[in-house]
Amino acid sequence: MRDFIIEENSVHTDFLDSRAKIQIFGGGFGNGKTSTACVKAIQLVEDYPGCNGLIARATFPKLNDTIRKEFKKWCPPKMIVSFPESKNSDNTAKFTNGSQINFRYIQQQGKGKDQSTSNLLSATYDWIIIDQMEDPEITYKDFLDLLGRLRGSTIYRGLDPTMPKSGPRWLIMTVNPTGNWFFKRIVQPIQIYKKTGRIVPDLLCRRNPTTHEPILDEDGKPDIFVEIHEASTYANARNLGTDFIEMLESSYTGQMKDRFLLGKWASYEGLVYPAFSEETNIITNQMMEEYLGNLSARFGYRPNFIEGYDYGLAAPSCYLLGFVDPLGIVHVIDGFYGPGMRTPDQGKQIKSIRAKYGVPNKEIYADPSIFRRISLTTGTVGPSIAQMFYDESKVEMIRGNNDIINGITKVTGYLEVQKNVVNPYTGETTSPMIFFSDHLDFVQDEFGSYMWKKEADGTSLDEPVDKNDHAMDTIKYMLSDRPEVGSLVLELHRIPAYMLWHEQETFNEPRYARYGS
Repeated sequence: MRDFIIEENSVHTDFLDSRAKIQIFGGGFGNGKTSTACVKAIQLVEDYPGCNGLIARATFPKLNDTIRKEFKKWCPPKMIVSFPESKNSDNTAKFTNGSQINFRYIQQQGKGKDQSTSNLLSATYDWIIIDQMEDPEITYKDFLDLLGRLRGSTIYRGLDPTMPKSGPRWLIMTVNPTGNWFFKRIVQPIQIYKKTGRIVPDLLCRRNPTTHEPILDEDGKPDIFVEIHEASTYANARNLGTDFIEMLESSYTGQMKDRFLLGKWASYEGLVYPAFSEETNIITNQMMEEYLGNLSARFGYRPNFIEGYDYGLAAPSCYLLGFVDPLGIVHVIDGFYGPGMRTPDQGKQIKSIRAKYGVPNKEIYADPSIFRRISLTTGTVGPSIAQMFYDESKVEMIRGNNDIINGITKVTGYLEVQKNVVNPYTGETTSPMIFFSDHLDFVQDEFGSYMWKKEADGTSLDEPVDKNDHAMDTIKYMLSDRPEVGSLVLELHRIPAYMLWHEQETFNEPRYARYGS
């Protein structure tokens, strides 16, 4: 084995000691994740004699040029019976104790990048290691397919009582921080749970097979299958040349530095709303409904409701409903999103959502294009979409502000965390000025994919990509005017007789005082 220093009580030893069903080693360039994954593979070969393992990367060149070479540097030659290196070989390493490791690539050779592999999924594996899981050729479907191949039952022959008795049926992955599906569907749900205690649908934990609801322990906590180990480039400094780190420090700035040197899960470069955070701006629907109920029932507050609407025929239509609390914070609590919806059906759905929250009839800030009488598809003159809503459902629309840069600037101000504003859900003295219910999945999806257009050289333009932006436009319309706070409900209360002995009755009417509770 090559000379390599692994310090005690380091992220590397923590990763080697992990017993989670899904193990992730992420972080900066050169932090030792691929080398440590190779060490773990050798341990599994030794501890599960006769096991069948898989080590894979996205493409054939990436496989042979990186982790396959790295594994050969680490593995003692005396362990290996055969390890053919020719291009036409089966690329399988066989060991003296009967174990074997299949080195495979995930993208089918000669196929497009959207093709999911089938050749590496034709076997049953005891364990799987995927290097650089963030590679663009690897999809979420590949991840699910790989989980389905972990059916091995090779018996454990080591002396550690914490190891699985068979299998071990582990999926082990190395990854550099990116903002693709891997972050959104695997990493971010764990971050959200750790920060807020909220269990989102994508959180990989033990669930009821019928309802898919998480199974909680006696402390109300889920059994999470994933364990994430992260380290910056500096965590492996003793094994790197100082010139390597100095080069990265000199070359990388901003998010590139955060992701590839410091190992942070930063947002993609070019997002229109980098201030949006699911941990900060998303609240469970139950918590939001309870907050709305408490404002009215306990504090006598009548909230101001605001609404936004963006029309689509083949593209999705979007409607959002929010309320404004006494601090001026906007809480987007409900809505709908979908293509091909008839205007009468949309009007009916709007009225149903309004009725649920007791929202009075009022004008909805909407896409200005729906006020045109000339059809954008046929060119004929007829009633506008806005007029159709009123005629069919008595839902009244008003033109929203369609200034793109102005709207983006305004929404950004609401998303950013403000100092000296009490967060109504956490009690912290910092808070954004807008929250969204976690039921509005489409809002979260669009925030994560709403990007600035770019020049050929990669320079961002002051214009967002006009695609999958219907919820983004709806939010912009909602905030056309600065939302006003609601009002205290002034209830009538009879004044007790002992307080009225000195007053004179007039007109024989009961005496009342008006005051806010």
